[in-house]
Amino acid sequence: MERQEGKRTLPPKSGKRGKQGKQALIVIVLILVLLAAAYAVLCVYVARSEKLLPNTSAAGIDLSGLTRQEAMDKLEREMSGRYAALSVSFTCGGTEFNVPGSELSADLSGAVAAAWDAGSGGLLTGGIRYLSALLGGVDVEVPLTFPQEPSAIAQAESHITNAMVETSWTVDADAVTLTKGVTGQAIDTSTLEEELLERFQHLLSNDEPASYAPIEVPVITEAPPEPDFDAIHRQVYTEAADAYLDKESKEIIPSVTGVSFDIAAARAMLERTEEGGICQVPLDKTEPNITTAKLEANLFKDVLGSSTTECAGPKARWYNINLAAGRVNGTILLPGETFSYNALCGPYDTSAGYQKAGAYVGGKSVDTTAGGICQLSSTIYWTTLKANLEIVERNQHRYNSGYMPVVGTDATVYGNSLDFRFKNNTEYPIKISCYQDSGHKLHVTIHGTDTTGIHGEPYSVTLGTVPFKNTYKPDASKVPVGGAPVRDPDYARYNGITVEVYQKLVDKNGKTVSTTKLYKNTYRSSDAVYYYNPADAARLGINPSTGLMTETPVEPTPTPAPSTTPTPSQPPVVTPTPSAPVTEPPAVTPTPDPAPTPAPTPAPDPVPAPTVDQPILPPEAVENA
Repeated sequence: MERQEGKRTLPPKSGKRGKQGKQALIVIVLILVLLAAAYAVLCVYVARSEKLLPNTSAAGIDLSGLTRQEAMDKLEREMSGRYAALSVSFTCGGTEFNVPGSELSADLSGAVAAAWDAGSGGLLTGGIRYLSALLGGVDVEVPLTFPQEPSAIAQAESHITNAMVETSWTVDADAVTLTKGVTGQAIDTSTLEEELLERFQHLLSNDEPASYAPIEVPVITEAPPEPDFDAIHRQVYTEAADAYLDKESKEIIPSVTGVSFDIAAARAMLERTEEGGICQVPLDKTEPNITTAKLEANLFKDVLGSSTTECAGPKARWYNINLAAGRVNGTILLPGETFSYNALCGPYDTSAGYQKAGAYVGGKSVDTTAGGICQLSSTIYWTTLKANLEIVERNQHRYNSGYMPVVGTDATVYGNSLDFRFKNNTEYPIKISCYQDSGHKLHVTIHGTDTTGIHGEPYSVTLGTVPFKNTYKPDASKVPVGGAPVRDPDYARYNGITVEVYQKLVDKNGKTVSTTKLYKNTYRSSDAVYYYNPADAARLGINPSTGLMTETPVEPTPTPAPSTTPTPSQPPVVTPTPSAPVTEPPAVTPTPDPAPTPAPTPAPDPVPAPTVDQPILPPEAVENA
């Protein structure tokens, strides 16, 4: 037979079994996804839930699914009766004593917080905590304490015949007297309280408490413990305090003597003392810097500084100065306090009672409310320099006011932006007295206690002056043609001046202690203003563009009278030869009022390094001159 090659064939594929395997895998994955989703939902639920986990209890009281407030309310209802019904006994020296649960105090809020913390944690572990509580439960203790020592312990201690005596102490005016304790029998009360609380806690956590034998408390021999020296020192220690004047009641608050003792010395002294013996620890006394007697003897006894200035009118200006002086008069500054002129005398308006009086606005004197009150602030400033007090804020005028005997010792105030302030940098209270007498002299005196004998003698040195000018303004309504210029009295005439102000300190013997340059001030000149008829500018020699009389006067050319022809019936009229033209003589400029002349200044002591100039009022500001 002819040999034929056989055919190879593959076994048929098992399509049904492969399909079943894929389906099983998909089912497993779906189950895992569902389980993961369910766990995620559970975690979110636990995180957002405001309730305790299931199977949560405190001392056996079920708190499952309650909010914290609900759990607190339930514990308050059920707990007090539970621990009040319990009792624990102990024996000491053969005698049994009973401690009732009514002497306990339960920390219910602490128990609720512990139950809540058992269910708290991260988001991803919330499901595990929930399932763990569901399967195993969460039970927390309710912390118990004794608010005070149980009465049974005190009864047990009273049965001890040879009790330990603790160290006692008393305090008198000069010493701490310590009576050292005596060794004897005692109960370890702290250990006993711990054992009692542990027994109560165990009874509270069991629904059916077992019967326990009384706790055995041994009586021990104990040496007296060292007293709490820190606590004794806190009770004894008194900080020294100066006597001071109460500004409201004007009464002296008595001084306080400081009291203390050396703890280390007291401990060493007690160690050397036999039991039952007495030792005295001397008190350290610290007298204050200012005792009551010292303050009473020195209060306001010295004149630290006194000044007087002349007050110009009108009546409204005197009135304003009187009003401000009344508000400052009697002011008391305690050591370290700061005087504020604006705080006492402001606001500077009609609501505060001020009237309108002259003040400078752009160099012109106009009626302004509270005009004149700067004279009081300036006079007080001058007085504080004499008293050598610490200046906190001082501002100069734009123009030299003229009423201060020493140029540069003025102090302007303006609304709430510029104030005059100084500090009482002495150890004693000071009092300001000020008034305007019937002759319109303003008096300021600062009373205090002079502990140094040093006072100030402020003075100034003139560096230069700028004379005022006569300026001319055309105004035909005020001056007729050919009339003399008319001065405007509202514009004051002041020379400009630049000064350096120095504070010279002098001791009680008149010897110079030091000289300090305080500042340099420049005061502007204030020009007089005259009105003239514009037609007379050339005649008067006035330059209209500058307003100054700097040109050569030009006399007006006279107009000749017209000639007449005589008629035959009348005698001829002789026309007189015109005489020299009559012209108005140039107006004589009134002699200007003299600028205020500062008092003679002494030659300065060696000048220290320059200081920063004081601020000057802004041009639009009102100076209450």
